Amino acid sequence: MIQNHEQLKVTQGQIQRLEHALEELHRTATNLELDAQAPALVEHIRRMRAEIDEYLGIKQESRQ
Repeated sequence: MIQNHEQLKVTQGQIQRLEHALEELHRTATNLELDAQAPALVEHIRRMRAEIDEYLGIKQESRQ
């Protein structure tokens, strides 16, 4: 859980690195490798974005 601005910046940097890794994986990996590795990266990015939203006080809309 993000508790201050410094942790926010670190988390944003981590997301950026994971997004670059996902781009590289998409560009260079086989479909099998992409299917095996991408979901974990995407889920990690989603969790960190949710932490940022929580820290910033952004409420997520419920999905139907």
